[in-house]
Amino acid sequence: MQQLKYGGSEGEIKTDNGDDKIKEEEPNNNNATPSTQSEQQQPKKEEKEDLTEEKFQAAKREKALAKKLKKKNAARQKEIDREQRIKEENSKAGPSRRQMEMEALQKLQLHPRELEVEEVEADGNCLYRAVSVQCSRLGVNISSDVAGQEGYGKIRSVCADVLLGENRAEYEPFAEFGEGHGAHDSGDHPATYEQYVNNVRSTSTWGGQLELRALSEALKVPIVVFSAESPLLTMGAEHDPDGEDGEGKDWSKKKAVLLSFHRHYYALGEHYNSVVPK
Repeated sequence: MQQLKYGGSEGEIKTDNGDDKIKEEEPNNNNATPSTQSEQQQPKKEEKEDLTEEKFQAAKREKALAKKLKKKNAARQKEIDREQRIKEENSKAGPSRRQMEMEALQKLQLHPRELEVEEVEADGNCLYRAVSVQCSRLGVNISSDVAGQEGYGKIRSVCADVLLGENRAEYEPFAEFGEGHGAHDSGDHPATYEQYVNNVRSTSTWGGQLELRALSEALKVPIVVFSAESPLLTMGAEHDPDGEDGEGKDWSKKKAVLLSFHRHYYALGEHYNSVVPK
């Protein structure tokens, strides 16, 4: 039997007969147990799973966005098709009530007097906007801050002052307030005359002949209203040196507020525009 001896360099074992050296085995990572390898590979696996999840969420978002865009485009195309059908139906149906009214107004009232319509915005303030435009045309100074359509607020205040002024008794019996009257476009039906006047001053409640009469008194000029469905209407004829009908003079030089009244201009209801010389 051979006897093993320790000798030589560290980690070597010699036999008695000088056989080759036997080295002690050193740790070898290649001989790691399966559990150790699994632990080393786990972070890479989790990293791969995170990357896969991120790609999945990105694809999901992209798909949702594409679906939303497709739905939006479909809705837009549906609206375009609807507008096209309406256009085709209107072309087959002939002129609208608005067109017919405008043509009649121009033929019967405006063109013979060398006048034409100047459109103002339809927002409940159209009467006051039109009067403000006319004040600018005539050089009637109502405010140093605003002019044209944007002066409608000042026109409302002027009108309200007259309605509550010394001639209040001439206007109050014709104002719509209290029981027995329908609500205005704002839905805020005034219970008293004071509330009615406050609506004139501070809201977008529509105006009518009562307000035109008050404005004529305030501005000291006649207000002439052209309509396709009725004869010429002049409010404040006492301020017209040419007489109530206003005929016989050049309308481009006439000092009067000129308005047009339309029943069918907009679906929302009656509308006033400004009228100017051609």
